[in-house]
Amino acid sequence: MNLLKLLTPSYILDPVPGMGFSYGWPLFILFALMIALSYYVHSYLKTRPNHKIEARFLGGIPSRMREFGILGLLVTFLRDQNIPYLGMRIWIILVLISCLLYGIYVLRNYTKNFNLALALTHTKKVEDKYVPKTKRNKRK
Repeated sequence: MNLLKLLTPSYILDPVPGMGFSYGWPLFILFALMIALSYYVHSYLKTRPNHKIEARFLGGIPSRMREFGILGLLVTFLRDQNIPYLGMRIWIILVLISCLLYGIYVLRNYTKNFNLALALTHTKKVEDKYVPKTKRNKRK
């Protein structure tokens, strides 16, 4: 396949792209694998040492993987069935690009802010130990 075709708007935005869809099964497998791997990623993130702190940065990955996988399966099915305007090539490209951009965003946010959040939780634990406790009301 000529990858320069992906840069031409008439090729990408063709409302009825035709029945020749040779990448259907690889895309079905890719998106189904993404859904299946999301459950493994969910259990893996729970077993990490700092999983409570990492949940702020990495907690949404399994659910986003499921969303991108389901959306990708739907778009691939619509492309396979050659449904006008819903089977355009642009939808598959947008799902793949948005999945890639979300991964880059999460990775950047994690590398930028995780060490700071980890340091803040350790200092907060030390400070909380010396803060006076509030009095409890004893009602009889």
